[in-house]
Amino acid sequence: MKLLSQLAEMKQFTPNEQSIANYILAHQEKMLHLNIQQLAKATYTSHSAINRLTHKLGLTGFKEFSLSLAREFQESQHQLTEVDVNYPFSLGESSLQIAKEIADLMKNTIDKNLALIEDDLLSQTAQLLDQAERIFIYALGDSQIRAKSFQNKLFKINKYVVIATELSEWAHHTLNVTPRDCALFLTYHGNSPSYIKVSRYFQQEQIPCVTITANHQGELATSSTICIELPDDEVKLAKIGTFSSQIALEYILNVIYGCMYKIDYKHHMENAARSLRKFQNSDMIDDI
Repeated sequence: MKLLSQLAEMKQFTPNEQSIANYILAHQEKMLHLNIQQLAKATYTSHSAINRLTHKLGLTGFKEFSLSLAREFQESQHQLTEVDVNYPFSLGESSLQIAKEIADLMKNTIDKNLALIEDDLLSQTAQLLDQAERIFIYALGDSQIRAKSFQNKLFKINKYVVIATELSEWAHHTLNVTPRDCALFLTYHGNSPSYIKVSRYFQQEQIPCVTITANHQGELATSSTICIELPDDEVKLAKIGTFSSQIALEYILNVIYGCMYKIDYKHHMENAARSLRKFQNSDMIDDI
């Protein structure tokens, strides 16, 4: 049985030993940096009381206890736990506990996303975006932050990208999109009336579009040329923040960028090298 579980059960502990056990359970992270003198002082007990407690745990003394606790704590840091994506942490948790739960949430989300990815759809999306003269991205709120990040990456491989929903100009941009371009919808819930109106127009004009959404059965998704599915875990309003949806979206966009880069990998690498040489020979090297 793990040390912390043994301490929590507190079988056959004296009052002093219970006091020590309670302190250790309440200050697990701090214990990694305490020596026996500091623990005795913090719990108003003695060295001998602490050693008696470690013996009851089946250990030779405080030194072995500290090593075993550190090992147990390290193992727990690397164990993935299922985290509520809407409320990944709760009141009273330590900063390190919150850090671990956010890390678990990120890893779990990416694993779920990876399981949903279809190789053919990913390749088709990369080809469609790579061949487009211009890429028009429709994204609002937090998703627009992900769109800006994707736009920044695509600039580096000389793709012309417009955030169509920026500055509320989406209607004007929509009417300027042609079949030689490609539209990209980034929307977790995928039920925006404006987006559906745009997708109907694109269908009518035979303009290719890709939708990345958790709502893969909605009209926006089904009317798109390609739909890439995100894990459907978040509740629209009942949540601390848009952690899972934005992690999933950022991951998928990074994967798509990687697939686009791979299409002409050698050319992009040579172009990056040429750009670097130009910067090195200019007075703008410190501005990148």
